[in-house]
Amino acid sequence: MRFAVLLKGTLRGMGRHCDCELLATKSVSPGNSRPTYSHCAVIEAPSDLPDGDYEVEFAGEVAVTRLQYGCWHVARVMPRTYAEAATFFANEARRVEAKVRKSEDERATGSLGKERVKS
Repeated sequence: MRFAVLLKGTLRGMGRHCDCELLATKSVSPGNSRPTYSHCAVIEAPSDLPDGDYEVEFAGEVAVTRLQYGCWHVARVMPRTYAEAATFFANEARRVEAKVRKSEDERATGSLGKERVKS
């Protein structure tokens, strides 16, 4: 079962340490004694924070996020075990590789997301 939850957290980064509120996806499985969290979004934080990279700690979890132009990016919760870490970083590598390949294909065809008109 998955649902969105509102949580209190602590932001650290860019020389700052402060409280925040965030929304996270909480998953509860019948066989698990502890819920797992995925994807979180900071929804309330001090407005004077500088843009940059932060980590947010909540409910015993840590996620990495970024504040850019005053908007928080959705964060991924960091893995706790070696197996989770291996899966997390393998998925990241595949995602980055696919993005690079798509960009190279667009550059090679000159399309950049649009059909090239021949004259």
